[in-house]
Amino acid sequence: ETIIHPDSDTEYEFHQDSNFYYLSGVCEPGFAAAYDIASDTAILFVNHVSADEAVWIGVPPSLDAYRVAHGFDQAHYTFDVEKVLSTLKPSTIYTLEYMNTEQLGTSLASAINHRALLDPLHEARVFKDEFEIDVMRRANRISSDAHVTLMKETRLGMNEAEVRGRFVGLVLSKNSMYEAYGSIAARGRNAAVLHYTKNNQLLDNADEMILVDAGATFENYASDITRTWPVGPTFSPLCRDIYEIVLDMQKQVIQACGPNKQWEDMHNLANRVAAQGLLKLGILHGPIEAILDNFVVGYFMPHGIGHLIGIDTHDVGGYPTGTERVNKPGLRYLRARREMLPNM
Repeated sequence: ETIIHPDSDTEYEFHQDSNFYYLSGVCEPGFAAAYDIASDTAILFVNHVSADEAVWIGVPPSLDAYRVAHGFDQAHYTFDVEKVLSTLKPSTIYTLEYMNTEQLGTSLASAINHRALLDPLHEARVFKDEFEIDVMRRANRISSDAHVTLMKETRLGMNEAEVRGRFVGLVLSKNSMYEAYGSIAARGRNAAVLHYTKNNQLLDNADEMILVDAGATFENYASDITRTWPVGPTFSPLCRDIYEIVLDMQKQVIQACGPNKQWEDMHNLANRVAAQGLLKLGILHGPIEAILDNFVVGYFMPHGIGHLIGIDTHDVGGYPTGTERVNKPGLRYLRARREMLPNM
């Protein structure tokens, strides 16, 4: 649904519920959908727009146009949900616990099961088909091109806000719907704040680095790219050394990554490469196994390595049912602990 700011007539920007979009492909507010298993029938319920509303938001397509555009077998208005579904006489209606089911009415309330659908839906979203992979590649290309442009344009004396604003403008101009998450443009120590949001500091030190963590969406699928480069024309010696360690972490994990590998093992490999690099620079001291056993690298990389991505930036399915988090530095914030499989 479209949400209004409290004590205001200004709407929040609408973002479709991710699970509903995955199942329906619909990116408009106020819609609903059902799938009748017995008859293999997909039914779309369209938000009715009155003549008065159409003055403000435009005349919508017809029911049949919506049905064809989204590949459904039937289309009705949402005020007919109870009437249409009652004719099917369902013994069970699977829905999601957070969804509003008032439109099902009292006659169908006893058939609602809001617990069984979420876990299998999350697991389905983990695995991407070729269409989804192509859409995600396009989202990443839009984002990647924008990052390259920022690298070329960043200058001493700019503001973090300029960098962030330039990224947003670039991706929107390429038909991205919106940012996949709040973009981060962080100079110097600001980059150590994992979800830095101020984006308002002056780039006034040529020896510092700027980190840009920003991604576009395309067709409602997210991208997520983080890159770091010098504010000035060249790296300072220490910044280059640290940069090379992180690059080595990335390269070794990419090389080791593959089907049937454990996510946690990739994280541990990254930790080992980081520890080796920090030891070489003299930032850490002591036996490497003691450093790893005491999770020292976790204080430099508390978030862990990576996450699943799809419709959501931090996509669902990272912790299958029964998988627990490890309450240790550098591990407690891992966004996934599972075997990696093809098409994840």
